[in-house]
Order: sequence, then C-alpha cells, then structure tokens
Amino acid sequence: MYKILILAYLIGQDPISTQQTFQLDKNFSTMEECKTELLSKDPTRDTYNVMWDFVNDMNFKYDWLAAGCKNDETGEDFIIEPTYPKGKPDELEGLDFDRKPAIQL
Repeated sequence: MYKILILAYLIGQDPISTQQTFQLDKNFSTMEECKTELLSKDPTRDTYNVMWDFVNDMNFKYDWLAAGCKNDETGEDFIIEPTYPKGKPDELEGLDFDRKPAIQL
C-alpha cells in the first residue's frame, strides 16, 4: 500500500522547529497510482493539486518542504520538492532540505 506524505512547516516561522509530516487519507495500490495523484497539476495555476489542496486545507498556515509517495512495507519512495520561481521564502534562505537525513518520508 502506498501513501502520500507531506513534510511542511509553519509559514513565517523556523522551518526546522515547526516541521511536521502529514499523511493524506487516501491510499494507493501501486506507486504509479500514487505518483499520478501526487504529480497532477492544475493547468491554470501550474501547481500540484495535492499541494494546493493541502495549503488551502491548512488555511495557509503551512507550506510544504517536500512531498512523496511511500510504501512502508518495502521502503520504496518517490519524493518531489517545491521550486521557488519568485525566490525562496525568507525563512528558508540558507537552508537546504536534502531528502536525507532531514526528510523522513
């Protein structure tokens, strides 16, 4: 079983101390199903639908640092990270969130 996990932090606060991992309710039978859901984009906003929904559902209090599909039984994972076409938020300047060891998906 595959699930989508989102590593997020409280906007405007220290991303190291406020980061949390959220798990979406939906599960998937295959990695391809999970990746299709994760990578689905809105053509108008050019944003990932899952991330847009997450940020909206959190009332714009959280922003994401990484998201991915993971199978706990096999350890298989697929991770995406945001791009910042308008520049990184101030609280992320100078920080590099490589997937290991900081991101525990």
